[in-house]
Amino acid sequence: MKIKDKCMGAYIGAAIGDAMGGPVEAQHYKRIQKYAGEVKGLLPYGRPVSIIDLKPGYALHPDPGCITDDTFIRKDLTNFYLETKAPRTPQMLVDWLLENAELEEQWPDIMVEALYKVKNGEATAEDCGLTFKQGGGVGWWTPIAIIHAGNPKKAADQVRNLSRIWKAPLEQDLLAAKIAAIAEGVKEDATYESMVEAMFEQCGPLATQLLERAINIANKAENVWDLAEKFYQEALMPDHTMSPYKKINEYDPPIEVDAPMPERVEPIDYKEDGYTCCFFAEQIPLALAAFAYAKGNIESIPVSCNLGRDCDTTATIVGAWVGALHGESGLPTEWVDPVCEVNKREMDIRKLSEQICELEE
Repeated sequence: MKIKDKCMGAYIGAAIGDAMGGPVEAQHYKRIQKYAGEVKGLLPYGRPVSIIDLKPGYALHPDPGCITDDTFIRKDLTNFYLETKAPRTPQMLVDWLLENAELEEQWPDIMVEALYKVKNGEATAEDCGLTFKQGGGVGWWTPIAIIHAGNPKKAADQVRNLSRIWKAPLEQDLLAAKIAAIAEGVKEDATYESMVEAMFEQCGPLATQLLERAINIANKAENVWDLAEKFYQEALMPDHTMSPYKKINEYDPPIEVDAPMPERVEPIDYKEDGYTCCFFAEQIPLALAAFAYAKGNIESIPVSCNLGRDCDTTATIVGAWVGALHGESGLPTEWVDPVCEVNKREMDIRKLSEQICELEE
């Protein structure tokens, strides 16, 4: 399989995951089971399946295949790479985003606050993440893995550096692991196992424990709903009712790479409205649990959607991993074609993927 097909697969796969998870985003897995059954492909947006109304910062159209803010922001980071030259620095990224990104429409305001914190001299671009609320943005960085296809360490090093504008050490570890898996996955001889190994090579003690727990949960699960139940019982992080989206508090996961495992969060049995979490300490293990449960196969993407929580984000992670491993040619056309066509009103996903795949560092 050609490297370009695999890089295209990573980029388009990320958009597929975003679009598949979007209609059931921010939900308890039992609510998804009740209203959508078992998600196995792209769904339209709309109630009762969805709980979020169409709007900027979410999805703009009801069509199956419509992407959410994860892909809009990935477009901004793609254009940052297309329009700038190496060496790229955190300060360069801040300046470019403030000048060019769709901050008013698609970006979560908490991330915009980090950019202005740097602009106003309240923190440096390199250190802002050390004192900033963690969570959010894990699905945006796929272009870095594609640019450094086949070089997991270089891709991981670059995402650690640039993500310092709002990420502290633990989330840098987890983000580097996610990106390393993509960069490994596009190798011609890559396997599910080699991608997981590349992830662990980027992890300190706490991230290692979080990911090992996720794989253990996946290995014990008897079906997708059992996987969801086991993950909820063992691995949830505080949701937004415990840890407000903008305020650092005692319920937040630690930021240190060698901190003790966070205390277990008792799950609720069912919730009709929002039930979600944006901390990487949940999102990346949840994505890995889906990927491990399906052994890296195409079904990993819908599996991640059925687990609920912030599943447009976790599915966009899994979509990039699956796309890297199997290539665009290995993704179902009934997923690829709608995602590439429906969103042309706002962006040309295929063109962006071709441009980033052709970029040379």
